[in-house]
Amino acid sequence: MTGLPLSESIRSRKPQIGGWMQTPNIMIAEILAQTNLDFLLVDGEHSPIPPNSLLNILPATERYGMPVLYRVAWNRIELIKAALDHGANGIMVPMVNTSAEAIDAVSFAKYPPSGKRGSGAWRASNYYQTDADYRKNANSSLAVVLQIETREALNNLDEIASTPGVDALFIGPADLALSFGIEPGGLTTELLDACQAVANVAKKYGIASGIDVASIDYLPRFKKMGLSLFTHGSELDFVLQGGRAVAKKFHDSFVAE
Repeated sequence: MTGLPLSESIRSRKPQIGGWMQTPNIMIAEILAQTNLDFLLVDGEHSPIPPNSLLNILPATERYGMPVLYRVAWNRIELIKAALDHGANGIMVPMVNTSAEAIDAVSFAKYPPSGKRGSGAWRASNYYQTDADYRKNANSSLAVVLQIETREALNNLDEIASTPGVDALFIGPADLALSFGIEPGGLTTELLDACQAVANVAKKYGIASGIDVASIDYLPRFKKMGLSLFTHGSELDFVLQGGRAVAKKFHDSFVAE
């Protein structure tokens, strides 16, 4: 972890990696917060973690200084402001396909005059004890990451990336592959070309770009493209991989005898 605010760390475009959290459990949050990852990506889109679950998750991660980027289920103001009012360090918005949708996402996350977020950051402002200071700094200190996951989004990259207040474009490789009519998981020429296009446009507008990587072995290729914000694995993967590694080692030791 860098010690910088998450938004500043992302905007620096220094390579960093986060892990996904998909289980709404305090123990899981505390354990993941001690992994030495740069941030956690708490998933409210494809996992049973609505914004109100952050009331329990965030105190556990904050104990160890682990930043949390929360992915909302959809680009809606009530989801975005709830996550930020709870105290999330930033938001990830899925399926952003147009300039209008990018403007909405940023607007929902920013206080006036830059946006339309309403005052009421109950937990984020320590129960209004630091409300004025929180509002003063929130627009610059909270990260806004938009996901590029469709052909439509690729066609509108310049308009999305040039939206003031966007800190990073984040490629959703599975949905992007599906939009191309191909099975997720592989690195096809079409997918790699799309990733390079996202990286190029992000660099053009001085923001970061990133992707969820299915394998750590993919990282050198993506870093060479200019991507800097990565995620890999979740607590589900970590448990499965760890358990299977122990089981394999155990059984292999008897086969070798």
